[in-house]
Amino acid sequence: MPPLLGIPFLERGARGSLRGFAWLWRRKVELCVFLLGVLLRLSMKWNYHPYWSYDSVFHWDVISWILEHRRIPYPEDASMSFHPPLYYLVGAMFVDHGFARETLPWVSISYGILRLALIWAGLEICLPRSRWARVSALALAATVSASVHLDGMVYPEAQSGLLNAAAMLCAMLTFRNTGARRLGLALLTGLLLGLAILTKISATGVIMAVGATAFFEFLFSKRPFGKRVLAALPWGGTLAVCLAVSGWYYAHNVERYGRPFVTSFDLPAQSSKSQSWLLNEFKDQQVIDRRTLGYVFAWSDEPYKWPHYPAALFGHSRFFPVLIASSVVDYWEYGYQGYKKAFRRNPNRPQRTLFEVQDSARLAIAGGTVVFFAAVLAWLASAKRLAEQRDFSRLFLLMVPLAALAGALQWTPAYPVDGYGVVKGIYMTFAAPPLYALFGVAVGWARQNPLRWPVLGLCLFALLLVANYSLVCRLGFPLVIT
Repeated sequence: MPPLLGIPFLERGARGSLRGFAWLWRRKVELCVFLLGVLLRLSMKWNYHPYWSYDSVFHWDVISWILEHRRIPYPEDASMSFHPPLYYLVGAMFVDHGFARETLPWVSISYGILRLALIWAGLEICLPRSRWARVSALALAATVSASVHLDGMVYPEAQSGLLNAAAMLCAMLTFRNTGARRLGLALLTGLLLGLAILTKISATGVIMAVGATAFFEFLFSKRPFGKRVLAALPWGGTLAVCLAVSGWYYAHNVERYGRPFVTSFDLPAQSSKSQSWLLNEFKDQQVIDRRTLGYVFAWSDEPYKWPHYPAALFGHSRFFPVLIASSVVDYWEYGYQGYKKAFRRNPNRPQRTLFEVQDSARLAIAGGTVVFFAAVLAWLASAKRLAEQRDFSRLFLLMVPLAALAGALQWTPAYPVDGYGVVKGIYMTFAAPPLYALFGVAVGWARQNPLRWPVLGLCLFALLLVANYSLVCRLGFPLVIT
């Protein structure tokens, strides 16, 4: 390229832009999938009312309380103020600068688009050899309903998902580097984790995964002992920065309530915001006795017949069928289908067209089940291979959904009140990026050998069914006619 007006930095910028366009041109399919994900998230502003979000009124009450009192509320001051405060502080800042309640979904939509871009970047780094794997993983991340749904809600989960995705990507790169670069990335990881755990306590899953993988690296790395010590020291910086950013809040909880993590079920019974009464029938039971083995290990066919609440919850409740259903369809009936045409002049009235999308919901749950088992099998195969290779950066990513699952299986017996939504796919979305990648790994593996192509066809059809539900509900454009 000839010098651009004789100005070197403009020439370098032009060259960089051309390289960027060339990179995107080579990834036209990935770009189209990404833009579809962006479109689905934008649709959450076009035809999804912010008042339909999970406990929208109560989350808005916390923002309003901060605006009125100019401080962080105690957990008993507002119904949702037991959540960490960062999301509400950010929301209050936006409202202070002219945002109305109805425009706050733009904040979550922006978070969701940025998270999808980070997932794409992570897939490029972790799955460089298989385009089939990258495209299928990105397509799942772009279209799965739990992810799209939360990205239009006035709700902390979108901010949590973005911060955790950034922390996972940064921690993965930390494991790949040494020396000063490792230290810098470790400190940045600590900052991101501190902000994430100030948004939702689910970030403890990522923190646990970092700690466990750093421990494994120290024990099993093939490096000399001295280098293993030097490699472990930056993680102390991660912990220090994370505690510096968020420790004050959890130290206050310990001082006031005797525990760092507080929920409405844990508040004193005399508090008007307490839901401790819901646990009265379980107070004499150990946590481990509050659920049966069947709750975790047995299955239910109810969601495949009726894909919405309360299928697989009451009578003989089951964890995994509800988790899958609430990940791939609007299981809890929170308006994912958007406005009904007859109600477009009255956006405060939610659409009630469950029967119109019931067939596509059933198919989506069937497809989601295939995706789930493909990811589980890919996790088992990948864990074995990565452990043999001592690839700690990608082993860390495998640890994240495992830690999140362990947290969920501790949470649901501790608070066995199914009707209050203790099992939601959205709660696991912060840890979902590695699961998207694992599904991509399964697709890439099946693509390698013609004898496996029936498995490839099954996985791709399952992905189609999951995506179809979002396209029907959000855009009115079915890929599968039911």
